[in-house]
Amino acid sequence: MAKITQIITRPSKDYDYTVAEAQARDLDGVIQKLNTTYQQDLKDEVEAQNFFLN
Repeated sequence: MAKITQIITRPSKDYDYTVAEAQARDLDGVIQKLNTTYQQDLKDEVEAQNFFLN
């Protein structure tokens, strides 16, 4: 499993639309990183299995 580092914008005491947008953008970044690293992990696992079996 890959280590994912992402800074999430902290909320302010009062609601601010720009902060909410920034939080959504940060979470989208985390989701994107999880999806891409998971695919890479699967690919690496298949390659390792094929190496040892062939």
